[in-house]
Amino acid sequence: MIEISIVIPTYNRSKLLSHTLTSLVEQTLSPESFEVIVIDDGGSDDSEIIAKSFSNRLNIKYFWQEDKGFRAGKARNVGTAIAEGKYVVYLDTGVLLASGTLEEHLFRHKVSTHPIAIVGYVYGFDLDEEGVKKMESVISPNNVDAILSELDHQGAYDIRQSQYDELGTNICDWPAPFDLFWTCHVSAERQQLIKAGMFDERFNSWGGEDVDLGVRLFLNNNMFIVDKSMASFHWPHPKEVHDTGESSKSAAQLIHDKYDIWQTSYYNLDHEINDLPLNKLIKVLKESPNHPMADSSLYLNRPKKTTDIAPTE
Repeated sequence: MIEISIVIPTYNRSKLLSHTLTSLVEQTLSPESFEVIVIDDGGSDDSEIIAKSFSNRLNIKYFWQEDKGFRAGKARNVGTAIAEGKYVVYLDTGVLLASGTLEEHLFRHKVSTHPIAIVGYVYGFDLDEEGVKKMESVISPNNVDAILSELDHQGAYDIRQSQYDELGTNICDWPAPFDLFWTCHVSAERQQLIKAGMFDERFNSWGGEDVDLGVRLFLNNNMFIVDKSMASFHWPHPKEVHDTGESSKSAAQLIHDKYDIWQTSYYNLDHEINDLPLNKLIKVLKESPNHPMADSSLYLNRPKKTTDIAPTE
């Protein structure tokens, strides 16, 4: 019986796709309990051949949609719509899971008495050049558990680790846990995703569509959790989009225009100097009443300028 559906959008990265699928073959969760849905966003490489080469080891489906630009949200919606599992795990191509990660996702969802949205832990995301070189010296498509142990030793932590260190890992108590909902590795109940309207396909450039869905899950009272037991690593590769600043700003403005809640109003603040993610920014301003931007009257009507919307690839 299929209980979990893994939805993977991809675009001309067949080698990375193969690495991700290899990590799924090595899962401790019974292969009868999950399916893998690969949605090709108009790619022209051999991704279909790679996906089908795993058909004797995984319950895998491959779909191709016409190349009409960046449509990762559309790809994930297609995968979610046809998914048979009660729970959906979203993975990016090039994210490799620890062997027990799917089993832990399923366990957490099944024992929860409340709908939950799980934020997976992703080692090695957005490292600097030196960090990438160190990481590349130890990674391979196999033995992910051992690799994760070495990455932990290297300090190649999830880029959000500094937030966890300061604010704690009980993210359901954070003011804006949706800001961590990066679909490189997350999961949620399929019916909750459908109830929330799935991904807004107006986000057709880099970034924002995952956090936007996270806002709606948050407003629908899904409880957000994170735990290192649901671990993975991000295989280094060039970003598809190099100039991400304008895309992020547009995404932030669209998100706040849609929901107009106090948390998203903080996306409007010019905090590039401090380079603070949303939840840390809120904490700083809430705890610093003399800060020039602590008074909401100073910023709620300011022009929308900047953002810390999470990156997606």
